[in-house]
Amino acid sequence: MNKKILHLLIVLIGYVGCICSMYLTWNLFENFNIFLRLLICHVEGTIFIYVLSVLFKNSSWYDAFWSVIPVVLGIFCWSDVNAAGNGLRALLMFTCLLFWAIRLTYNWIRSWDGFSHEDWRYVMMKGKTTNTFQYFINDFGAIHLIPTLCVYMALLPMNYALFYFGSDVSWLDWAASIIGISAVIIQIISDQQMYNFRKSIQEPQTKNTGLWYYSRHPNYFGEMLFWFSLFIFAISAHTNAPWLFIGTMIMYALIAKGSVSMMDKRSLSKRPDFKHYMDSTPALFLNPFKR
Repeated sequence: MNKKILHLLIVLIGYVGCICSMYLTWNLFENFNIFLRLLICHVEGTIFIYVLSVLFKNSSWYDAFWSVIPVVLGIFCWSDVNAAGNGLRALLMFTCLLFWAIRLTYNWIRSWDGFSHEDWRYVMMKGKTTNTFQYFINDFGAIHLIPTLCVYMALLPMNYALFYFGSDVSWLDWAASIIGISAVIIQIISDQQMYNFRKSIQEPQTKNTGLWYYSRHPNYFGEMLFWFSLFIFAISAHTNAPWLFIGTMIMYALIAKGSVSMMDKRSLSKRPDFKHYMDSTPALFLNPFKR
């Protein structure tokens, strides 16, 4: 059996175990507030995957968590006996969420080479530590727990709309669906363009054609657009809950101020032509007027 396929099967078994443990936790806290239950399950699942990442000495165990677990939590929330959200709106949201999750999971699968490979950001973050405590804080805290809390907050609009009774489906829901689907399509196109580019080069170069001409990180732009679509769904259901936008802003901070900054810094050190590209191209939002 191909080594990568074997390692992916091990990861699949690990995530089946993780989801089962989350389901048990969900039932254990059935009398708790719905959002506290979701948080407890989300954190418990994170701990489960963190333990596996320690056992296998590879924090990339967490990569699939980003795309798989939001779907699980959405199902938990919608299947709760007290859930009263609009059925059609739930279908539209789950369609967008599943499309997003499938794309992200597939992109991770084809780029991950097995347990011999670990995301360079994780390696860099853990490499900066000088003692065991710092290593734990970086590994569990920065790599696992903080992203989990950010995703939990970004999922609040969807779960809020799923759980609480809201208004009927309106044009805003269809607009949110178009935004969400378009966001994933942008990600798929930019992913494929970068994948083809990396296969065609022999040494580090800057990708500056296609969607990458208009943005340094069009895939992240699509990511932000997707999370924004969930907020639009929530506003359509509950116009009195604009505070849910905080989740979208937290996700923006994680991506724009975290991932983008780290990737740009790395590119500057590896690619001599990146400085000019960086000065002339926006970091996140597409600039269709760039010439």
